[in-house]
Amino acid sequence: MSCPQHARSRQQASRQDGFTLVEALVAMMIVAMVVISYLGIRTSALIDATRARDWRLAREIAEEKMSELQAGARETQPENGAEVPIEKYEGFSYKIVIGESAVADLEAEVDSIAADAGTEESERLSWQRDRDNYRKAAGRGLTQQEYEDQLLENDYARKMAEKAPSETDLEEVAVAVYFPKLEADHPDQKEVLVIKARISTLALSGMTPDQAAVVAQARGESSSGGEANGSAASGGGAGGSNTGGR
Repeated sequence: MSCPQHARSRQQASRQDGFTLVEALVAMMIVAMVVISYLGIRTSALIDATRARDWRLAREIAEEKMSELQAGARETQPENGAEVPIEKYEGFSYKIVIGESAVADLEAEVDSIAADAGTEESERLSWQRDRDNYRKAAGRGLTQQEYEDQLLENDYARKMAEKAPSETDLEEVAVAVYFPKLEADHPDQKEVLVIKARISTLALSGMTPDQAAVVAQARGESSSGGEANGSAASGGGAGGSNTGGR
């Protein structure tokens, strides 16, 4: 009689052990799900914080460079369209473009970056640029080919060669800041922030008003613009931003 009772006791103990193992596995799965969920939230928060930091830093850099230009604080004229790495911040660089055509080209570049060079989108943007060029050419009494030929030249450099810098002559200027794109689709993909303003040619030239006056006199121009205030100001504030990834 003792044998059947002993067997039943062992079966009950085995079932209890089995329930304990299942419960342990379920508990481990729940803990794992909670930990994975927490890690996902933490990773997303970290990415969002880094992205916000990068955009804030890009705007600070762009505004700093634009302020230097507006104040005429640069001793030399900026190199138009040259991308300059920022050693202090790895992966960051900036570019200053001057002149209507150069700014238009930059905006087209930013549009392409935002579209991530998709074939269909790139074709649409190319068509839109051609349409805009046609309208601008018509506004100047030029054919589209003549206008595009002019775009191949540096219109700002041409103007500066023809006329002395002045506080009253304004030029369109844009500062673009490039920085690494988080969760990039391909290596070296970047995002870009752009701000624009209209700034006097005197501020951009790196000359003092007296130096500009000497240049104007040498060219037989009126020196009234160069004899104004000591530091040139912009004709408009910085503003606007574009984003993309390349």
